Amino acid sequence: MSQWNQVQQLEIKFLEQVDQFYDDNFPMEIRHLLAQWIENQDWEAASNNETMATILLQNLLIQLDEQLGRVSKEKNLLLIHNLKRIRKVLQGKFHGNPMHVAVVISNCLREERRILAAANMPVQGPLEKSLQSSSVSERQRNVEHKVAAIKNSVQMTEQDTKYLEDLQDEFDYRYKSIQTMDQSDKNSALMNQEVLTLQEMLNSLDFKRKEALSKMTQIVHETDLLMNSMLVEELRDWKRRQQVACIGGPLHNGLDQLQNCFTLLAESLFQLRRQLEKLEEQSTKMTYEGDPIPMQRTHLLERATFLIYNLFKNSFVVERQPCMPTHPQRPLVLKTLIQFTVKLRLLIKLPELNYQVKVKASIDKNVSTLSNRRFVLYGTNVKAMSIEESSNGSLSVEFRHLQPKEMKTTVGSKGNE
Repeated sequence: MSQWNQVQQLEIKFLEQVDQFYDDNFPMEIRHLLAQWIENQDWEAASNNETMATILLQNLLIQLDEQLGRVSKEKNLLLIHNLKRIRKVLQGKFHGNPMHVAVVISNCLREERRILAAANMPVQGPLEKSLQSSSVSERQRNVEHKVAAIKNSVQMTEQDTKYLEDLQDEFDYRYKSIQTMDQSDKNSALMNQEVLTLQEMLNSLDFKRKEALSKMTQIVHETDLLMNSMLVEELRDWKRRQQVACIGGPLHNGLDQLQNCFTLLAESLFQLRRQLEKLEEQSTKMTYEGDPIPMQRTHLLERATFLIYNLFKNSFVVERQPCMPTHPQRPLVLKTLIQFTVKLRLLIKLPELNYQVKVKASIDKNVSTLSNRRFVLYGTNVKAMSIEESSNGSLSVEFRHLQPKEMKTTVGSKGNE
């Protein structure tokens, strides 16, 4: 059964959620008519590939034309009118930015899956319902929408950067053409007109550089606010639900949704860094008095890099808390010389992560200081993270054979060693 067919069978309260986000993002008529075709395309990959996005947009319009031909034979006047209007709107809205439509459809499909997952959760008691409502809270939906908006804004600045590059290439070509003109031609009216054109192009170039940098500054600011408030709060809530689960509460969930948010933000920040590098290349090729790139780029790059650092720092989580296989019903209770397992996960899934990430397990020294007892871990306590298909291809590592052992103090040593 297609995803769209599953959506149509939802209860009315979930259908209202579907109707709400389609009303703001993408025509539901097109989602319905082209359901199977839309689900068979890789819109998420196209959101980062302009060539692929352009082809998909062209194919989308072709599919829409075929549907128009079919309904024309059926003489459904109202549907024909709506489809023609929708086609005109789609072509006008996305023609200059095909990656935008890929981002929009990808977000719609992802939101459908989230609603389907929420609808398929089993019926629970009062406590479980309270916790479940927390996990799919309004704040979580707001986080997902804001992350998608940031991703969309970065796609728009990508187009601005490419436009700047094309404008600069045209300016360079015209400028070099003037340099190669004969001396007699340099005093002509044509020459004067060409100089005026160049000045207008330079003014436009300066305006577009300032505009692009202003948009990037706003993206960095919005990302900073989102990370340090709503996203951190969502992560804190997930950890709280994990704590409750360890003492007998319901199974916690929501880590996949958090991974999606962390990954999209990381993708956006890395893409923004690449755009800033392209701006530096353009400024190196051609600069002028009052050029905004040398004055603003370095600071923006530092802020984006710092946000990436913080994002990765917060993305390391203990997916499964320490537990002895001999006493699975008592997580977090560890006995000396008895093996326990623990699993960690990185909530960022990026192709750029082609480096080997190693994790070391150790006992907090503060614990030994407070209790006047010293412990060490036996077993393989350093392991490399690897891609795990069962968790949507995220990086994770599991320690299976760790043993805590108490270090006995020697005779004559101080008691608090």
